[in-house]
Amino acid sequence: MKIRGINIGYLTVVAVALIALLAPVPDNNRGNAFINLVLLLTPVFAIFFLLRPVIARNPNPVSQLAADFRAHWPKVVWAGALYLSLAMSLEVFSGIKKSIPFVMPFYLDPFLVELDRKIFFGTDPWRITHALFGWATGQIVWLYNAWHMVHIGLAVWVAFSFNEAQKIRFALVLQFTWLFLGGGLAMLMASVGPVMVGDFFGDRSFDLMLAVLSDQAPSVILVKDTLIDTMDNPLLISGISAMPSIHVAISVAAALWLQQQGSRVLTVIGWAYAAVIYIGSIHLGWHYATDGMVSAPLVILVWWLAGKYVDWLQGREFAIALPAPVAEQEPG
Repeated sequence: MKIRGINIGYLTVVAVALIALLAPVPDNNRGNAFINLVLLLTPVFAIFFLLRPVIARNPNPVSQLAADFRAHWPKVVWAGALYLSLAMSLEVFSGIKKSIPFVMPFYLDPFLVELDRKIFFGTDPWRITHALFGWATGQIVWLYNAWHMVHIGLAVWVAFSFNEAQKIRFALVLQFTWLFLGGGLAMLMASVGPVMVGDFFGDRSFDLMLAVLSDQAPSVILVKDTLIDTMDNPLLISGISAMPSIHVAISVAAALWLQQQGSRVLTVIGWAYAAVIYIGSIHLGWHYATDGMVSAPLVILVWWLAGKYVDWLQGREFAIALPAPVAEQEPG
């Protein structure tokens, strides 16, 4: 039996998700929110697929639908499997992030503060962003909060893309971002970010930033307090982690995805948004400047490696040995 190389790519995404489920995440941090969201959205996509011939005003919509399904059912099945695998991976990432302070106490912030302040910028980077973009704090908050819709929208777009190679490539990038950066690396580099460093480390040097945010972006302070208050009773929005920045990582992945669409306009929009997210991560106090400086290059590296892997798979076929049937013995 032979299997297409591109199907090995799909199986890779599924295998990563199944292995991720084995992560020792405490039961109180495990949830099904993203999987439930997938199940709720699936009928919407199914209805759209069923109505496509009608929308296209095909004179025989039922016959066209049957023909489309016969021609493309393997891709439909694989798209569904990849869609569910991404939801599973995202769910595991969420559980790991919620578990960080119970496995690895936050410890890296003093080092990151000094790294930003004394090595790279000579001052706290938030002072620079507020001096340059203080007039746009409200717009930065809006664009930063919109990241959640961009994040989920990117995953859905990737899952149901018609380009199988790019779909598998970016599914692997998303899984790496969630599980390795947002899970493993965030656990090893446990940190809370400038907006919370006073709460966890007693560092009052960011009090001026908090005062500015309380006046210009009170929602940031509200979310900060909610995250701290729900640490022992995790909610969907729970989970505290600064290094590396998943906001920056996902926005860079989105920029790379848009760049692959072959449109100069989409490319400019993607990278401009990634730049806003990086600036916003510092401006709103959620991250140190170095958090994005770590995550962005790693995402670009994995995007390149995943591309090499998918290129290697394309056009190949792999032989799979099936067990020989047991010969039936003659009665006698």
